[in-house]
Amino acid sequence: MKYIRGFLMAWGMFCWIPCPYRGWREEDRRAQIGTLPMVGLFIGGILCVIWYFISMLPSVGYIMGGTLLTGAYFLMTGFIHLDGFMDCSDAIMPRHPSVEERRRILKDSHSGAFAVICLVLMLMIFGASVSELYMADEKVLFPVILCILTCSRAVSAVSVLACRPMSTSQYSETGAKATDCILPIVITVITLCACVFASGLREGAGYVIAVSLITVAASGITGAYDRKKLGGMNGDISGHMITMSEMTGIAAAAVLIL
Repeated sequence: MKYIRGFLMAWGMFCWIPCPYRGWREEDRRAQIGTLPMVGLFIGGILCVIWYFISMLPSVGYIMGGTLLTGAYFLMTGFIHLDGFMDCSDAIMPRHPSVEERRRILKDSHSGAFAVICLVLMLMIFGASVSELYMADEKVLFPVILCILTCSRAVSAVSVLACRPMSTSQYSETGAKATDCILPIVITVITLCACVFASGLREGAGYVIAVSLITVAASGITGAYDRKKLGGMNGDISGHMITMSEMTGIAAAAVLIL
C-alpha cells in the first residue's frame, strides 16, 4: 500500500496532470522516490498518445509538431525538473572557487546568464531532435521514448536514495537504505524488457537498448559531476540529471533511428 501512496505522491509532485490523491505521508517519502520511474512511464505514455494524434493531422509539419510535443512534455512535468536544471547550470558552469559559493548560487532564486543560455541550448537540441523523430516508425519510436523517460528518472531516484545528500537538501532526513534502490531498478528493467518486446526483437530492440544505455550513462555522468562540484546530492541535481539525460537520449534516438 505504501508504494501506491508513494506513486501518487510522486505523481502529485513531479507531474502537472492533477492527481486524485492529495495526501502526504513523510514516512512514505522513500517509496515516493522509488516510484519516480513510474511517473516517467506515465508521462511517456500520455506523450505517445499526444504524439500519435498530432502526427495524424495533415496540416501539422514536423517543425510545428516537434515544437508542440516539446512544449507538451515540459508542461506535463510542471517544469519542476527545468528548475533544477537551471539552478545547477548557474551554480556549476562558472568557475567559482569553493563549494560554499556554488551552494549559495544554487539556492539563489534569481536566474543568471548561465541558466538562460543552457536552457535555450537544451530546448534547441531537445526540440530539434523531437522534430527529426516526428515521422519515425511509431513501433520503434514509442518504446524508445518510454525507456528514455523511465531510465532518466530511475538513475535520478537511485542517486537520491544511495548518495550522500547535502545538509541543506530536503532528502537529508530521508534515511534511505540500500534496499530502497531495488524498486526503481526493477521498474526500469521490466519497462525495458516490455519495450524491447513491443518494438520487435529484430527491428527495434537494438535502438531501445542503445538509447536506454546512453540515457543512463548521461544521467550518471551528470549526477557524478554535479555531486563533485556541490558536495552532495539534492533535488536540483536530480532535476539536472533528468533533463540532461533526456535531452541526450532524445538526440541519440534522432541520430540512430533516422
